[in-house]
Order: sequence, then structure tokens, then C-alpha cells
Amino acid sequence: HLQEEQGWAPDLGELDEVVTERTKLVAVCNPNNPTGYILTQEEMDAIVAAAERVGAWLLADEVYRGAERLTDTETPSFWGRYDKVLAMNSLSKAYGLPGLRIGWVVGPADIVDDIWARHEYTTISATMLADKLAALALSPQVRPRLIQRARAYIRRGFPILDGWLESHEETFTLVPPQAAAIVFVRYHLDVNSTELVERLMHEKSVLIVPGDHFGLDYHLRISFGLPPDYLRAGLDRIHQLIAELASGHKN
Repeated sequence: HLQEEQGWAPDLGELDEVVTERTKLVAVCNPNNPTGYILTQEEMDAIVAAAERVGAWLLADEVYRGAERLTDTETPSFWGRYDKVLAMNSLSKAYGLPGLRIGWVVGPADIVDDIWARHEYTTISATMLADKLAALALSPQVRPRLIQRARAYIRRGFPILDGWLESHEETFTLVPPQAAAIVFVRYHLDVNSTELVERLMHEKSVLIVPGDHFGLDYHLRISFGLPPDYLRAGLDRIHQLIAELASGHKN
């Protein structure tokens, strides 16, 4: 598990304990959803070593590669670090093209052939137009511009959200994300996260993600990769509800 008190870094000691001879697959998301944490090289090496020790597959979700907030250096991939790695990515996050419904997996040739066979039962194929636009998006001429656009949204939106959270420091505690246009904040109100999110949705027409979805109550995932005026309006609506709840017990 990632440890909030350690800035959402993984507990490598726990990793060694839970990865056993019975482990078939180790799944990792880097940069992480929902925390925005980026693994260090040492942490990546430790995860690979844990999988390799027992011969487990390593499944790496890398959809936020390229969406770094603090650096222009792209997060390293797990691909090539071990012969049983499957690295997944898509155009939906760092590239900002979710409507194309295009993703990919990089892995050993025999496994990719097996994945293709199963893919036929679920999706058949993407559209020809989506395939052509995806190839254009990933071309050397266009890909850097899409990555730059994503980072611009992230770097423009985070100061707005960060300032808002600072003005509500009695209610929220934040470990700033290193990547992605999301924060995973702890809140100090005596209300379940799913209940809080449902009230926001029904009463204020704001949709965020409850910590319950990630197994961590009293947390919220909030997106800030939005036009500034839209982001401020949404935060103001969240403020309205937490002001109503603030008179209750704090957590």
C-alpha cells in the first residue's frame, strides 16, 4: 500500500511480505491514481525485484506518464526492466483524447498475441478514424504538443486548487501530487466519503470521487485540470456544502 504519512510512497517492506510464491501478478499504477505519486527509481527496482523473485507478472498502468506537474522529464516506464512486464497506456489521460477510446499494451510477443485473441471477444476493433487520429497524436510532430497541453492544464489548475485548500486548512489535508490533474485529499468531517460525494452531486451538481472507491474513507479525489473559471465555480459549490457540514462533528 501507499503510505499517506510518507507522502504516498509505497511500503516496500509490506511489498516483500505480501508477494509470495502464490503471487501470479503484481499490479502498479505509475504515476499513481488517485494520489499523483511518482515512484522513484529505487522503488521501481524494488517492485520489479519482488515480482521477479517469485516469477510473477508485473502489470504497469502508465496512463499518467507525460502528465508530470513538477518536471518536464517523462516518468520512466516499467517496460524493459523484466521479461514478464505488461505496460499499459492510453490516449485518455496525458494526451487528453478519451473520446478516441484507444489504448495499448506493450509486452512479450506471445502474450500480446494471446491478448489480441481475447480482445476480439470484447471490442473487435476501434474505428478507422480513431486509429488514424491515434497515429497522428502519437507522431513525433504532435505528441509533444499534446503532452505540453496536459502539463499546462495541470500547472495552471493546481495553484487555484491549492490556494482553495489552504483557505480550508481546518477541513482538508493535502499531500501535493507530483503528476496528473487530480489531488487525493483527506477531509476532517464526520461524514462518509460516498455520502459526501452523493450530496455534492445531488445538491450542488458537482461530481468528484469518494475515497471509498479506493478503500480509503475520509478522502476525496478532486480534478483540477479544468478551465480556471469552471474550476473556481466547482470549488465554490464544494465550499457551500462543507460550510453546511462544518457545524457538525469533525473527524
